[in-house]
Amino acid sequence: MILASALIIWKGLMVVTGTESPVVVVLSESMEPGFQRGDILFLHMNKDPIRAGEIVVFNVDERPIPIVHRVIKVPSFVAPNQSLRRL
Repeated sequence: MILASALIIWKGLMVVTGTESPVVVVLSESMEPGFQRGDILFLHMNKDPIRAGEIVVFNVDERPIPIVHRVIKVPSFVAPNQSLRRL
């Protein structure tokens, strides 16, 4: 029963946030002081242009775990197949 409830909640979060992984955990100290290692982040998809200072989460083909980073500078070109999620 508990497992079924957790699955329903997870699927509901996927629908509301528009992403496969609506929740990620910060795995390193690279996001300090804003986020500490072990912090849980709730994500949502956004179609607005990405700006410097925002937090994005992206997947790299070789890694099974999403990467969380703060945007320092926005390049003039972002490949169309790149999928970025925001906090």
